[in-house]
Amino acid sequence: MIWFQIFQDGPEYEARKHKGTFTPPNLSLKHLREAVPPELFEKSTLKSLYYLLRHLAFTLFFYHIATRISDIAQVATSVPLAQAFIRAVLCILYWGWQGVAFAGIWCLGYSEVTSTDVGNGQKSTNNIERDETYVPPTRTDFKLPDGRVAVRMDYAEVLEETPAFTLFKLFVRQFFGFQLYLIHNRKGNPRYPPGTSHYKPSSNLFKPEQRTRKGV
Repeated sequence: MIWFQIFQDGPEYEARKHKGTFTPPNLSLKHLREAVPPELFEKSTLKSLYYLLRHLAFTLFFYHIATRISDIAQVATSVPLAQAFIRAVLCILYWGWQGVAFAGIWCLGYSEVTSTDVGNGQKSTNNIERDETYVPPTRTDFKLPDGRVAVRMDYAEVLEETPAFTLFKLFVRQFFGFQLYLIHNRKGNPRYPPGTSHYKPSSNLFKPEQRTRKGV
């Protein structure tokens, strides 16, 4: 890839533009389910345990590498200032990747609890209006005009399709998005009042009978 291509629109987006007006397909849940290979719906405890153990192995691997950060810096250079810089960079990388690994473990435990205890949040997973963790912004949120009168310049600053913009958004979401969602429901379901927090047992996320356990 030529370096400046990261600032150009992606090929998929360019291909869609040349096709003219986009008409969303009329698909039902039945159609979507039929498109998924049937073997993917088969439960396997052995396969699940394999993926769990693999995930834990990655977590331990990241931790092991983190305990060697100082050694790596000393091997790389003998200049104290450069060593400090290398240690800082490696610590940031460890923070990010281990955060992703720990988030996976957290999601597994959260799913085990919420499926039988907290409520019906998972029933709305990936629903663009009722999902718990992410509800995509609408044209009104972006202050865009009606689609029938919108022009290219209306989208220039809010709907960029370049890989560079996508990479930036990925970085923000991976390093800050999940924490902000837990703290004050950032990008979460808008039906909750502003400032709704997973760390506050009295928030509307939990039923009254669940708040004592959440506090513990």
